[in-house]
Amino acid sequence: MKRTMSFVVCGLLTATGVAQKVESFGVFGGFNFPFTIDQGLQKDPRFYGRFTIRESPFGINYGYDNVGFGFVLTPSMIKVGQQFTIRNTVGGEIGKRDVQMSYVSLPVALKIHLNDLAFFRLSLVAAVNFDYLLKGQEVFTHFAGKVKYPASVRVPAEPGYEQVYDGVFIPEVSNLVYVSKENFRPFQLSAGLGLRSDFDLNDHWSINFDGRANFGVFDPRKPSYTDQLRNGVDVPDLPGQRREVYLSVAIGFAHIIIIKEKFKSRSSSLPRGVIAPQRLNKKPKG
Repeated sequence: MKRTMSFVVCGLLTATGVAQKVESFGVFGGFNFPFTIDQGLQKDPRFYGRFTIRESPFGINYGYDNVGFGFVLTPSMIKVGQQFTIRNTVGGEIGKRDVQMSYVSLPVALKIHLNDLAFFRLSLVAAVNFDYLLKGQEVFTHFAGKVKYPASVRVPAEPGYEQVYDGVFIPEVSNLVYVSKENFRPFQLSAGLGLRSDFDLNDHWSINFDGRANFGVFDPRKPSYTDQLRNGVDVPDLPGQRREVYLSVAIGFAHIIIIKEKFKSRSSSLPRGVIAPQRLNKKPKG
């Protein structure tokens, strides 16, 4: 029993003692689960949030790990925005409203290591994301039916829309742009929190897994548009604050550029009462 404990303790000391400074560069890809939290849409009887998956983020990553902490930059393309079910006056599903935003994103993240093994690092991640809008729109696709418009929301004047006492008859449409890019902010700032693991396959390659919850700081729409919703009478939507939140999951591969000098062991001696393995079988002289 004493010999087994000696080997275990020595193994842990060795693993801790050979942790290294690692610099790496690679690529990654994944998917996210977006949530458009909009007070106006929540009050509108026409819309109901639906489970949505977006095929992003994907991009490149640069990482540097020191003792206890590290940094990672992940320039990437991201797609956010939730889809909403369009319901008729009896609660049936007749189509969807698709909130779509594509950004070039630059997340800058600090990693706090939960361990410092030579080949594996598990870290808490805190990031600030700087996002530039490439595309923004909200699109309607639905069958013909009858829906309930809120009193202050404008009924389109196009052919096929007919207002009756208990709702509005609407025509079938496909990919109708309801809110266009000029109504979205060109820049967004968001914060990310999560976990990241880096597993070094050898001295040259590593694989990493990254999961984060990201929270938009600003309403993604321009103030001029949200002011129109808040102050107008004949408006396209009910007013209300909006925030974009998305949960991202990514996997990446990286080439280790430099492995710098090994860290010194955090402990240079064995605990009292533990015999070093190389001494266990040493025969006494004479």
